[in-house]
Amino acid sequence: MANRQLHPETEELLTFSRKALIFAVQILGNQSEAEDVVQASIEKALSHPSAPHGGVDLQKWLYRVVRNAAIDRIRQQARESEEASESQLVREGGNPESQLEQQQLQQQVRLALASLPAAMREILVLKDFHDCSYEDIAEILSIAKGTVMSRLHRARMALRQQLLDIQQNTSSHSSNVVVLDAQQRAPISRNK
Repeated sequence: MANRQLHPETEELLTFSRKALIFAVQILGNQSEAEDVVQASIEKALSHPSAPHGGVDLQKWLYRVVRNAAIDRIRQQARESEEASESQLVREGGNPESQLEQQQLQQQVRLALASLPAAMREILVLKDFHDCSYEDIAEILSIAKGTVMSRLHRARMALRQQLLDIQQNTSSHSSNVVVLDAQQRAPISRNK
């Protein structure tokens, strides 16, 4: 195979793409998924009219595109995993009551997570759904490790509060139904 001289911008893009692949593997934890994400990102870099044409700006832009694509892939995997677990519950046939409880819990977590600001959702997804290390998250989000830890703590506290609020609303709704049922039965039992 002959040694071909590549255009300097192409060589630079190849160098950045190798680093972006490492970055994507760190986010996704899967070489194959990371390769797909980086390939799509490079295609975007080559075809996007407003993409920088080299230097540090190109590297930052490529990392941002890879990061966004990786997060989209994580979200897609979470949806697919959720759908698979729901269909598995149906296939297993288990206890319908426990299936319903599991589905309700999943729905509550989805609602609570969706109600959080995007920055909190992002850090929770990276850490708790994708098992990224604090260092990886710091690198992905371009923040200090200590900032990751404090933001993650705040995000978990906010998620916890949202879950408590959702559960409280659900239980107050359930108790209203019980109260109504009890009120409806009381006159009947008095007439007996």
